[in-house]
Amino acid sequence: MKLLKIAIAIVLVLVLAVFGVIVLGYSQLNNVVRIGIERGGTYAMGVETRVASVRLGLLSGTATVAGLSIANPPGYQDEHFFTLSEGSLAISAATLNQPVIEVPTFKLDTIAVDLERKDGKSNYQIILDNIKKLQDQLGGSSSQPAQPSAGDEKKLVINELTIRNVTVNVNMLGVSGGLGDVLNKATKVTIPIDEIKLQNVGKTGTGVGGTGVTVSQLSSIIVQAVLAAAAEKGGGLLPPDFLNDLKGNLSSLDGLKGLGMSVLAGQTGKVEQMAKDVGQKVEGAVKGAVENATKGLEDGLKGLIPGVKKDEKKGGG
Repeated sequence: MKLLKIAIAIVLVLVLAVFGVIVLGYSQLNNVVRIGIERGGTYAMGVETRVASVRLGLLSGTATVAGLSIANPPGYQDEHFFTLSEGSLAISAATLNQPVIEVPTFKLDTIAVDLERKDGKSNYQIILDNIKKLQDQLGGSSSQPAQPSAGDEKKLVINELTIRNVTVNVNMLGVSGGLGDVLNKATKVTIPIDEIKLQNVGKTGTGVGGTGVTVSQLSSIIVQAVLAAAAEKGGGLLPPDFLNDLKGNLSSLDGLKGLGMSVLAGQTGKVEQMAKDVGQKVEGAVKGAVENATKGLEDGLKGLIPGVKKDEKKGGG
């Protein structure tokens, strides 16, 4: 009986030890994937990319990514260019050990993007220029398979990529100085986008063999899709020069070709009302700035005219 108890205790210790190794390995794997996403995003965008957490469900064939952020290029007002609250994907377990992993669905939820201008250059232009460099290095579209590399980087084929609840915040002027500061506040607009869908990301033929996109390529495709949706649905809010500049920077990239992109924007009436509000804000801001400037000039002149005090009312004796 005593020997039986000892044997059971040994078995329990072994089971706990194995369980501990599995948990440790699982935790390390989550960390490896998180670091891989951060490095891929940073490489694609040319600015720091951070991920709060990654959780892999190896038995369930799922994974989640939370708290992803892409920093703004140096010199711009907002800390982040792009933030993602949560992403979830289903993974085909049969392809986990293959060079290309098949992902039936990939869903991204609650994204915020901040577009700014400063000194005649926009933050999105810097980001897209870095994506263009990545595309040129690969010798073609960033939606096409990467050329062979020395490493064993995994690739993905995503049957359906859905991006929901997108908010694009736009600072259209980026002008410094008194009137510029007033106008900047008045012309900050928001473009609401309910949903963006892409099909067969990284799939260039039948099956998944020899196809797929890297994490860097996938990051660039997602950013391009959000900016293209903003350009498509922001016509009633953005001035022509800003809109043309955004479209022009996107036109040099072909990462969205063949992906069947569809966009569902916020309510049309809401967007139209926002456009009217922006016009009213600008008109009010300009009027207020002119009135303040005029009053300041009048006060200054009063101080220069002999015998007239600054606090005297107009027409006073």
